[in-house]
Amino acid sequence: MVDNFFLIALHVYSRIKTNTLYQPMVKKLIIMVIDALRWDFITGSVGKVAMHVTSSLLANSSACLLQAKVQPPTVTMPRIKAITTGTIPNFIDVALNFGSKPISSDSVLYQAKQAGYKSVFYGDDTWVTLFPSIFDRYDGTTSFVVTDFTEVDNNVTRHLGKELYSNNDWSVMILHYLGLDHIGHVHGPFSSLIKTKLKEMDGIIARIQSKVQEWNRNNDSTLFIICGDHGMKDSGGHGGSTTSETLVPFIAIGGECLQNPNNFREISQVDIASTLSVILGIPIPFSNIGTVFVDSIYDLPIAKRLFILYYNAKQVLTHFQQLVDYKSQYAYQKYLEAIKLHNAWLNTKDHPNDMTDDIVSSYQTALKGMKEMLINSAVKYDFQLITVAIFFLSHIIYILMGKVFSQSVSLKNLTFFIVSNILSWILVNYFWSCEDISLLQSKSSITIVIVSCIIIVSIINSKTENWIGKWLLVFGALVHTISLGGSSFVEEEHQTWYFYWATILVLLLYNSITKFFLHLRSHKNYQQYVQAQICIKLLLLLIGHRILRKLNSTGDKYAHLPDIAGFLIEEETTLGMTIVLITGLALLIWIDFIHEDKKYKQQSLILNSIASTCIYLRHMCNNNVIKIPFYPQSRGTYEVQIYLFLLAINTLNYVYRLAVTIRYNRIIFLRITLHFIVRMWIMITAILHQPHNLILLPFEIIFSSVIREIVKSDVAQDINTFLYAWIGNMFYFYQGNSNSLATIDVAAGYVVIQSYMPFINGSMLLTITYSAPVLAYLLFVYHAILQHPYDTQEIVSQISKTYVTWRLLPVAIYTIIISIQRHHLFVWSVFSPKLLYEAVHSSIICFVTFIVLILITLQRTINDCKR
Repeated sequence: MVDNFFLIALHVYSRIKTNTLYQPMVKKLIIMVIDALRWDFITGSVGKVAMHVTSSLLANSSACLLQAKVQPPTVTMPRIKAITTGTIPNFIDVALNFGSKPISSDSVLYQAKQAGYKSVFYGDDTWVTLFPSIFDRYDGTTSFVVTDFTEVDNNVTRHLGKELYSNNDWSVMILHYLGLDHIGHVHGPFSSLIKTKLKEMDGIIARIQSKVQEWNRNNDSTLFIICGDHGMKDSGGHGGSTTSETLVPFIAIGGECLQNPNNFREISQVDIASTLSVILGIPIPFSNIGTVFVDSIYDLPIAKRLFILYYNAKQVLTHFQQLVDYKSQYAYQKYLEAIKLHNAWLNTKDHPNDMTDDIVSSYQTALKGMKEMLINSAVKYDFQLITVAIFFLSHIIYILMGKVFSQSVSLKNLTFFIVSNILSWILVNYFWSCEDISLLQSKSSITIVIVSCIIIVSIINSKTENWIGKWLLVFGALVHTISLGGSSFVEEEHQTWYFYWATILVLLLYNSITKFFLHLRSHKNYQQYVQAQICIKLLLLLIGHRILRKLNSTGDKYAHLPDIAGFLIEEETTLGMTIVLITGLALLIWIDFIHEDKKYKQQSLILNSIASTCIYLRHMCNNNVIKIPFYPQSRGTYEVQIYLFLLAINTLNYVYRLAVTIRYNRIIFLRITLHFIVRMWIMITAILHQPHNLILLPFEIIFSSVIREIVKSDVAQDINTFLYAWIGNMFYFYQGNSNSLATIDVAAGYVVIQSYMPFINGSMLLTITYSAPVLAYLLFVYHAILQHPYDTQEIVSQISKTYVTWRLLPVAIYTIIISIQRHHLFVWSVFSPKLLYEAVHSSIICFVTFIVLILITLQRTINDCKR
């Protein structure tokens, strides 16, 4: 049967006149990529008003509108790969997006070059990096300076005149505009600047479309394509898998669009490469797995349409045949059916039209099925490497736990827990391995239940004192980690931490109220007063928590809900944002003033006031707060430079104070240095924060100080580890962060410098993203030093080891979970980004604790020298 099929397929190919059926449909192809052009920017109310020309062309069917589905990660470089090669890029391309390497595989642009076409390019220099020897003329612009809204686009537009009216030697022109994406990163998709930028893009489209019409009237057939590489989240970022990030418009002007403007076709972004190849009459890239949709742009003769489907299906089949048991798949059966019907149609003398619909349907069903299976099987897993990684993580945690916990904690139970996790992972991977998602999920749930039982048994068997306080927090931390086996728990992780924090505050409040009434009976007036104070503070913390959680809506399901930040940004006046920013700056000045040594208070007040003024002016230059009358026009660059100068002065001041103090009291070296580090971290993050988020810095300090004061006499040191870590996690989500790459504040990477310097830009992004968890750890260490001035080194060392242990434990368990969930539908859109976040978070915390341990070593060295 297989031999007969290949004979039929060969007969089909021999009967097709490829010389006449596969010819270029255009002489010129223009591709205009508008970075972060989301679907509703064309179809929504803003698009219809701002893009009047484009809307008119779509309304009168002079342009075809298709809805392109983008696969995550929704960042530029992987999307360019998908458009030009027809493949699904790897998730690691998220990291490589900041340092692209040339594409070594086949692509549309390579095939065009081989066919003798000349290509020109202007815009995002990612294209030039990916295709270094393709373009005959080009001018690239870095895409990472997100504070630039105009020059990046003007640099593209200034070349249009000569390419449209003077140079006539090119066949393919690619334009990649960046301004819309940059506005989204800085101001979000609802800013008034978005409408202005869309009007600018509409004017450029009108200019090109006019020339395309002229060429087509003169028989120089030209196709003009406008599309987005990815969308934009409501928060302004991108990189995740929300609808606003993954749905983009694909507009074709110059074709023979016959579709209803209100009834658009849905395509996949990987379909673009094969379609462009057919339009140019060049071979489809070998790596392509996409489906041709050229029949949505041109009214093709049936013979040509069938040949294109045949060629496309034959090309995709070469990849499909690499799958195990591909012959039993429905897509393959439909392919065989299409070939047989196609052969029968060719053998029929008059080529009846009543057969063509069945042939087209069979080809399209086969292509769709093969594409979906190829996408799902695109990733290979190295289980041996994963097993080794889990083993070493568990071994490191075992060693750290041995250092952190005493024998009373029962190390055998903790060891039993880790070993059981590894055994559960091995059982799932090697004995329960399956492709059925529902079955896999049920088995994963069984594993989670088993592990949870192990935790409970470990807790019950332990004979540790303070069971409720200590093991409740331990149990909560472990349950949170295990809960990450569900995609919804990952997407809405902030809800877990908000619930935990509210629960802790309520339990502490209940405890304080109970003590208050006990002291009331015993007539201990002072203790009543203390407990009453604690109750008031806890109530204020609960109120503060309720307000701050509404500062930035985050997560996935409810990120679109109104929040305080959105209200402040969309407010017609900047009064609200000004009040919030000034309040945050005033609190920071006050906190630093009351904690400063008496003889340095005045000096500190002056420096902090100047620094706060620089922060205010920086946001004023971006039109975020009320403008100061008569202040000269500025872009905020000089204000940031003055702020950096103040940081340098602060550093010199620390060196001077340390040199003076250490001569008389060497034991306080660690305290002075930690105070300096905390202050510098706050100053650096303060200049990077959005104006409405700056208020989180003083509130985190206040929250941690109040909690420390409440629990310092009631609980052990390692319980504070959980409390401070949970405060850091909570403020991390207050800031608007999530487990989606779209919430990364890319604009913060360009506050200090306006050019693209990967190390500095990346450092700033890491600083702003993890400002809260790092600050929580530094405050924990600093408060411990103040509370234990005589055994500082031992306390800080113990804190650091405990902190790292409970940071690495979720990574180890989550590595097991993600291995179990490797066939999950959201493995690349939800689970993989979370693993990336966990790895980076752990790396940063380990780096900071390493710095602190170095300081401990220096303190010991100084003490030894003193002796």
